[in-house]
Amino acid sequence: MDYVGTDLHAFLSERPPLPEAIVKAYMWQLLTGANKMHSKHHILHRDIKPHNILVGEGGTILKFCDLGLAMSLKTARKPYEFAGTVPYMAPEMLLGKPDYDAGVDVWSLGCVMAEMLTGEMLFKADKKDDRIAQLSAIFGVLGLPDERTWPEFVAAKVPRVFYAQAQQHNTLGNLFPRETLSKDGFQVLKGLLSFSSATQLSG
Repeated sequence: MDYVGTDLHAFLSERPPLPEAIVKAYMWQLLTGANKMHSKHHILHRDIKPHNILVGEGGTILKFCDLGLAMSLKTARKPYEFAGTVPYMAPEMLLGKPDYDAGVDVWSLGCVMAEMLTGEMLFKADKKDDRIAQLSAIFGVLGLPDERTWPEFVAAKVPRVFYAQAQQHNTLGNLFPRETLSKDGFQVLKGLLSFSSATQLSG
């Protein structure tokens, strides 16, 4: 096996938030790797987070590691199991959707991108490892989904507790002003963190 180096979590903890140019180069590597994993091998990682990304060659190379929760879409049987690390989990995983797809990894990559830009976890729940609290943290940043942004969520008639607990005083745009992230960069981040598979960027 290749010796790569430290993980991205440790790498980020030792320096200020990364400038957009470096984040762009890193995300190109991660999205390219994810696309190959998804399209060529039909594998979902299911636990993408800074701890599971290695940084090598003086900070120029990123590689995924720890595929202990990875799943083959060719052999897995539905319902798919709940897997991953809650702060980086996609909403459909948190809601227990039985037939999720590569979108769960794409969402996690959006969380990683945001963390590289700010040095902090994007969706911080009040209660650790609590699914409802985590969804509320997501809705607090992205707003509540509706028929347009996530029709499956509305159709599922999810308990109103999600709506009651969601805080809507933050927005993604406020967290990533133009001096932190360009208009094009913001569109990439927004695309990665889309509720709907129809508008989510592919990885």
